[in-house]
Amino acid sequence: MASLAGLLGVAALPLEALAANPGASLPAPQMAVASAYADTLIPRTDTPGAVDAGVPASFAGMMQRWAAPATRSTMLTEVDAIDAAARTATGKSFAALSAAQRLAFLKPYDAANFARPAYKRLRDLMLVLYYNSEPGATVELRYEHAPGPLEPSLPITPATRASAGLSFF
Repeated sequence: MASLAGLLGVAALPLEALAANPGASLPAPQMAVASAYADTLIPRTDTPGAVDAGVPASFAGMMQRWAAPATRSTMLTEVDAIDAAARTATGKSFAALSAAQRLAFLKPYDAANFARPAYKRLRDLMLVLYYNSEPGATVELRYEHAPGPLEPSLPITPATRASAGLSFF
């Protein structure tokens, strides 16, 4: 339920908090690791990847303009932990690894750390930023403003009326 609350919190942010800002950046080593991490989670395929969608810049902007000091510290500590673990395992910074090496490193790292709330929060934030970006929402996901005519498979009567509300949670 906490993840849902976090997602709803991000969805309620003003667009300025999520907007990629060329002036918003993290220290270069952290920005490189955050970019490599986002690119490893959602690489470019036949659709735009996280880097194409501006996820690293949005992440940096959120850390500078939106995140409380404790949140910023937690998120950046997780970025640093990924880099430190990669250096221990491979002798290189996570950002210096090839895409295949990053993926090979990240699969077991992700499995070992997914239960940690701080790591899961970083991972979830990167995914939410991607799927709330224009390419994530309209190219990766299929967006249909009007999916077509209503063709009910059941007769609609007063007894079968749909109800509104948060019943899907």
